[in-house]
Amino acid sequence: MEKMHVKNPIMWLTYTVAFVISVSLAFNIDTTTPHISTMEQTDFSRSKLFQFMSGKNKGIHVTAPQQLNAPEDMCKSDLNQTHQCLIIPEMSLTDTTIPVKHLRLSIPEDSTDSQFTVCSSRVVHEYDENSYVNSVCYKLTENARKTVDLVFLFDGSASMSEDEFMKNKDFIVDIMTTFQNTSIKFAAVQFSSNYKKVFDFNDYQHGPALEKLRKEPQMKSLTYTHKALSFTLEHILEKPDAGASPDATKVLVLITDGDPSDTDRNGIIKRYKEKKIIRFVIGVRAAKLDKFTAIASEPTDKYAFQIEDYNGLKGILENFQNRISTMEGSWDMTSEMAQSGFSAVFYRENLILGSVGSNSWRGSLQELHEQNKTQTDQRSQNDYMGYSVSVGEMNKAPLYFTGAPRFNHTGQVVLFVHNGEYWITAQTLTGHQIGSYFGAELCSVDINSDNNTDFLLVGAPLFYQPQEKREGQIYVYTMTDEMQLKNELSVTVPSMGRFGTTIASLADLNGDGLRDIAVGAPMEDDNRGAVYIYLGDKHQGIRSTFSQRIMGQKIKSGLRFFGRVIDGDIDLGEDGLPRILIGSQETAVVLRSRPVFNVFPQLYFQPEEISTEKIDCLSNTDESVPMVTLIVCFEMVETTKSKAGTVNPELNISYTLEVDPMRQTYRGFFSPTDREARNLTSTHELKDKETFFNFTIYMAKCVEDTLSPISVRLNFFQVDSESASAVLNMDSQWQAAAEVPFKK
Repeated sequence: MEKMHVKNPIMWLTYTVAFVISVSLAFNIDTTTPHISTMEQTDFSRSKLFQFMSGKNKGIHVTAPQQLNAPEDMCKSDLNQTHQCLIIPEMSLTDTTIPVKHLRLSIPEDSTDSQFTVCSSRVVHEYDENSYVNSVCYKLTENARKTVDLVFLFDGSASMSEDEFMKNKDFIVDIMTTFQNTSIKFAAVQFSSNYKKVFDFNDYQHGPALEKLRKEPQMKSLTYTHKALSFTLEHILEKPDAGASPDATKVLVLITDGDPSDTDRNGIIKRYKEKKIIRFVIGVRAAKLDKFTAIASEPTDKYAFQIEDYNGLKGILENFQNRISTMEGSWDMTSEMAQSGFSAVFYRENLILGSVGSNSWRGSLQELHEQNKTQTDQRSQNDYMGYSVSVGEMNKAPLYFTGAPRFNHTGQVVLFVHNGEYWITAQTLTGHQIGSYFGAELCSVDINSDNNTDFLLVGAPLFYQPQEKREGQIYVYTMTDEMQLKNELSVTVPSMGRFGTTIASLADLNGDGLRDIAVGAPMEDDNRGAVYIYLGDKHQGIRSTFSQRIMGQKIKSGLRFFGRVIDGDIDLGEDGLPRILIGSQETAVVLRSRPVFNVFPQLYFQPEEISTEKIDCLSNTDESVPMVTLIVCFEMVETTKSKAGTVNPELNISYTLEVDPMRQTYRGFFSPTDREARNLTSTHELKDKETFFNFTIYMAKCVEDTLSPISVRLNFFQVDSESASAVLNMDSQWQAAAEVPFKK
């Protein structure tokens, strides 16, 4: 119909009524146009995946921790260029003879979303005919591991013996051997009264470096340190011909046993600082460390070492290796069988690892910052504490949550807070059903994004209700102002699918300003899997009924364990709306959210009162006359925050109008020839902010009741919402009513 504008329309006693509707199985997650990335012959049963955003680049990272007989590659789907899987360059390990099992079993991203850490809880190494299992984590940027250009500037003056000079070389060889097959490149310069390049980065990469170092003779003269520093900077660290990488982290290691014989007249130390070159100083014997504080990076206690003689180089080897590992982006955990990294998460710059196997499988949390490690333990055995881990914050104070699903066979969740000196247990939550695996999954939620944790969701995927044939349950706890968790509600679904195996906090999907939640049930529908979407609620965390159920089989035939991994916090497209990333066996699926609109209906009448002049009950005629013109207005308002011009607001709605719906006698109808046409149903596609429709309501020539007003009721709903480009808000007003009186 033609759009109509009405001058000074008056709505008589117009009111709107909230229309209670049944929850739709398809709200605003689009399941018709998924982006699917597949890795063949890969076990995704313990895979991890997440979205990333670095500058203008957006995409997904997918891990394959149990991939066998092939490199443990990661699948990256760059949604700006292609939806195919791109393989990130293979990561080399510190020792290629050590078999690493389940690398990338856990993969926490930091707060910048531009770098992340991958962990293996099973690094097997042999010693004295025994096998030992440790753990390792690697910090990666978007371009995988950092490249490090490291130069040894070592003293060859006459103050040391030939044996000491050889120990200098041995120390350099030990460091290079430790970090072979990594992203670190090495070079070496000997200095005394003069300086000499021993080998550069090209020599190290192409093989002759160790041979050149072995043959290098001692210079045996004075100690011109600053002169050698200038040469190293200009001819090694910043010279591409020497194999230096312009985007690498630059590191200098100065080893000397005497104070500098020259001064810093050319400001070489300032240049090192300005270029942010990391500087280690190892002072031996008579070398006074305070003479080198200006050379070493700050804090000097981390970058300057003092030893009595060259035998002490062996003593600082492990500490020095740890410092270099930090720059390259790796942590090496040596607790045997601890399974550190089984779960992992970042809190600011601290990496928190779950160590389910430590302390006779009691489990623990390990907090790592650079190379400092703090361990938090519990009491009883075989708890598996650290099986899951989540972090939160209350008034800028950190909160650590961890699950111990085997505690007392019913499971437990532990809340740790920091008292200023160490981590203490603030509260424990205990499961109620044996074998439910309460605490196997945790998700902290900042519902209104104010940087304070509001809720903790706890999964018990093996919770069993035999009468209802239900498997899996999640518990929602409120975080009180006293930093205590209070149970709000428990949620389950009518299926046998290990509901609660995965719980993910999502960006705001429906535009109400609250974060939403996704819950995975990967074994539902005969192991095909399903994901349930719950809208956020500021009082109880989530609504008690799901807003959408996404079946893996409907996304792609043959999917298995859909919902095993979920992430959804950023916009991977260009429309400003969040995406949800869902993992299944061998497949990662990206689903977009669609814009959500409120539709506000209004009913107007012209004229404002029904004239009684045409009413004639004496003539005894069947004639119908126009009673009033009904004007229906639909106003569309987007609740989500899509970018301008990226979406086309089109809502296909079906609406029904009914005259005098509560009366048995007919006083008004929509057809001049059919007095029973008191209902009118139509379908229309709303495209504009406001859409108007005009309808003539007719009445019989004789109307006996003119004391009570004529009432009109409107009901409407969206047609084909599953395939639509935009979605009607399930909280929208879906009904309106208005009355028009007879003129007195």
